[in-house]
Amino acid sequence: MNQINSIGRLLIVGLICVLVVTWIGNVRSDANQAPNASKTAVAVVNLEKTFNGLEQWVAVEGTLMDMGGKLEDEAERRREVVEGLQADTEDYPVGSEKYKEAERRFEMAALEFQAYVAMHQGRRMEYNDTQIRSIYEKIKDAANKMADERGLDLILVDDSVVPIPPDSQDILSQISSRRVLFARDQMDITNALIAEMNAAYRAGGS
Repeated sequence: MNQINSIGRLLIVGLICVLVVTWIGNVRSDANQAPNASKTAVAVVNLEKTFNGLEQWVAVEGTLMDMGGKLEDEAERRREVVEGLQADTEDYPVGSEKYKEAERRFEMAALEFQAYVAMHQGRRMEYNDTQIRSIYEKIKDAANKMADERGLDLILVDDSVVPIPPDSQDILSQISSRRVLFARDQMDITNALIAEMNAAYRAGGS
């Protein structure tokens, strides 16, 4: 009877050992698979290079230059008018009615000149900001599409390529604002992103 009980205890102990070994094996297997299961596919983009490489941005810069050229030409014409009206005031005795009338015309023209320059500079800046925002949103959309096509989980702006100015007054702020310390060249998808966006821009008939 005691022998039978001993055999039963041995069987139970053996079964427990098998269960423990199996559990340890499963834990080790899960541990080995965990890194692969949680691996994140990451890429980086040089944002400044992307902007400068986009045909749409080149077109925007051309428009801005054209707007600036027209502003300078018209501003120069209006400046000459203002200077001519200022010279007219010298033709009349100070305090005379004709002098006062010439001075009034000069002051009105000067104010109009200042208002014209301020208004058109504001329009140029507004156009610039609007286009930058629009292109940035298109970059985000194109990056999203590329991430789906390439199985990427995360695309970062590679700010490590932008040097910290040697004369920076707040070096700690410059450093703390950086997010990427190093990225291998294989992770950079900037050229591919530029190529896809330029192809889409041309296909849109722009």
